[in-house]
Amino acid sequence: MKAKKASAISAIVLTVLLAGCGTNSTTTSTTSSPASAKETAAATATPAAKKVTITAQGFKPDQKEKNDQLDQRISRFKAKTPNVDFKKDDWQYNPLEIGIKMASNSAPTEYTTYATEGKVLVDKKWVADITDSINAWEHAKDMNDLLSKPFVVNGKTYGVPIDGYVMTITLNKKLFKDKGVELPPMDWTWDDLLTAARKINDPAKGIAGFIPMGKGPEAGWNWTNFLYAAGGDVQKLDNGKVVSVFNSDAGVKALEFYKKLKDENLIPQNWALGYGDALSAFSQGRGAMVMCGSGNAADAAINEGGISKEDMVVYPMPSMTKGGKHTGVLGGNYRVINPKSDKDQQQVAFKWITDEYFTDDFLNSTKKEIEDRKGKNRVYIPQPINYWKDSSDFGKKYTDLLAKYDNVFKYDPQLLSLWDGKPEAQYEAQKYYTEMANVIQKVFTTKDVDLKKTLADASNKVQTEVFDKVKVE
Repeated sequence: MKAKKASAISAIVLTVLLAGCGTNSTTTSTTSSPASAKETAAATATPAAKKVTITAQGFKPDQKEKNDQLDQRISRFKAKTPNVDFKKDDWQYNPLEIGIKMASNSAPTEYTTYATEGKVLVDKKWVADITDSINAWEHAKDMNDLLSKPFVVNGKTYGVPIDGYVMTITLNKKLFKDKGVELPPMDWTWDDLLTAARKINDPAKGIAGFIPMGKGPEAGWNWTNFLYAAGGDVQKLDNGKVVSVFNSDAGVKALEFYKKLKDENLIPQNWALGYGDALSAFSQGRGAMVMCGSGNAADAAINEGGISKEDMVVYPMPSMTKGGKHTGVLGGNYRVINPKSDKDQQQVAFKWITDEYFTDDFLNSTKKEIEDRKGKNRVYIPQPINYWKDSSDFGKKYTDLLAKYDNVFKYDPQLLSLWDGKPEAQYEAQKYYTEMANVIQKVFTTKDVDLKKTLADASNKVQTEVFDKVKVE
């Protein structure tokens, strides 16, 4: 589900990196702030006068706006670092192609990949170790640890995060208040979710205690959060083969949880809801809780459903048991460097990747977007996770900016201290999600369903029809 949750965020931050401009609620402005003397010196110091050529990842010819923005960014970089020349490659990362690109030495000097890819790319030696560059970077300590995690392997860093999301559950506080029910603790468990759902659930009024997505790949994507929370996983690599591992005790426990939701009638009567359907139902007050990436559910409920921002609260995924991790699916995009490029190219590529991080462009654009939304009577919903730490100087500037406006949604600080993220499956995640949607629909429609057999059958089907056909180069 990378595209559905991360694409909007990715477009925003890539726009920051490409042009310092945009129109989304978290984009950057078209104005570039002047670099300080220190920044300018740093930009031109590595390497000194030696001519270096790197190949930057570009876009297909029909993506004119993105290519124009890339050209503008290259011009800004060359103005500060005139000894660097650029080539462009419009190849976009594909896990089934990267091995061929590396074997033929045709991958660009730097490229964008996904949160899912970290360990495999490191194990295959298809990304450069950038630990020294990170450690020497003035903003190293300012980077978000959780978002950086997928590309930190054995204490070494191999990628720079662009954007990301962690799955959350959004609650409608008004429905709790109307029923005289206290909100569950934010450090909650599966049992706490069930208890809250039981108390709010009101089928006669068309109000469900909990809205899981029950149709399409998003149904499997939702369920995978509970698989992760139970300690399970989707797949592993074994001697170059992708092996299904979701037929496990953890998988059965996650299905048992879903069966309870249906058996107790805690989900919508029409439970076959896709992504948009689920958010629409929640926005209309037809459910107390819904699962979604980052602040998207709150955005839909507030700006489309007209629900007060004071009546929305975002929770981490519940842990299976008290004291367990609040693990949710983590997705995102990362910039990495080709290890086959030489040392000078790698140094320049790192500077190129990070050159426009931590600039005022983002803050200026955010300010403009908040004010534009205020003029339209709409609320600005910031992303709860960014490439920077909230405690960094830049993070504080961002937080201070948001605090100046009364049309900004605020997250409970506990959310960021409790949640944990685990990347999506690397290979054929969408096909796995689609098959799990079939399993979930069977659980929701079959009274005496054999959960273990159903899960085993699904695992065998995904293995033979999908995973066995994956060629890991």
